[in-house]
Formats: sequence, C-alpha cells, structure tokens
Amino acid sequence: MILSSHIIAASAVAAPLLSRPLDFANMAFIFFASFLSHFFLDALPHWDYKMLSFTKENGERRFIFKKYFSTKDFLKNLLDGVIGLAGAILIIGFPKDFSEFILFGLIVFGSILPDALEATYAINKYRFLEPLHKFHLTIHGKRVFQNRPFLGTFSQVLIIALIVFIFSKF
Repeated sequence: MILSSHIIAASAVAAPLLSRPLDFANMAFIFFASFLSHFFLDALPHWDYKMLSFTKENGERRFIFKKYFSTKDFLKNLLDGVIGLAGAILIIGFPKDFSEFILFGLIVFGSILPDALEATYAINKYRFLEPLHKFHLTIHGKRVFQNRPFLGTFSQVLIIALIVFIFSKF
C-alpha cells in the first residue's frame, strides 16, 4: 500500500488509544499497533506506485541510484506522506501540545517504518534487517494490482474507508 494509506489506517486504529494517559505502556502500544497495522494492510490486495529508484532482480528489490531518486521518487513520496498526514489530522486532530505531538509522531512513524526499513535493506543489505525483510516479503499480498492503478486505488480507498469506519465506532 502507499504511505498515505498506512498513515490513515494507523491513525484510525490508534485514535481510541489517544484518550488514555500518556505513559510508556500506552506509547509503546500505540507505536506497535501502528507498526503492525502496516503488515496487516500489506497482506491485503493493493496497488503500489512504481519507484524508479528500485528494480527487481531474482525476486529481490535492488536500489539503482538514478536522477529519479532525488526528484520524481522523492516528490511522489513527499506528496503521498503529506496526504497521509492530512488524513491523520482529519481523524485524530492536529496535535495541540507536546504529548499529542509525540503520540501523533509515534503513529505516523510506526505506520511507515516497515517501508523505510525495507528501503534501507534494499539499499544497504544490512544483515540485521534480513529477518524483517523476509517477513515483509512473506506477508505482502500476492495479488497486487500493479498494472491496474484504478482498480488498485479504488480497492485501497475502500479498505481504508472501512477501517476508518470500523475504528470510529470505538
């Protein structure tokens, strides 16, 4: 799924937890709920936009540094992230104080961290990230709408709307 979908879904999942006291246990729970929501969403059929900085060789993602990395891929991810942040603000509100800012950051960071770690693994092949990489590949949905962006986008919007609706009832 795209970044905005992960951020919006994690915001909906974590929203009921935001009224609880700000303590380490609640912060950890919010972070891990956001982190795990990423894998749940990736297990569902979805569409991902193409990243020009990455290619697949023998089923593995490889980083290929091109001029696209600093322009098209960066702007695509930036816009995607800003849309996700706007969605998060609509769901949980704009942080009013430092503690709300921390919780907001935990939700956003936790929801996109698996993809950031996946990109880090694709670029540097750090061995300590290999188990997470293999888990991410295993859990990732096999029926990705890669060549059907309209259908993939529609299914993603439908899934995210359903998640927001379900968790708004808590």
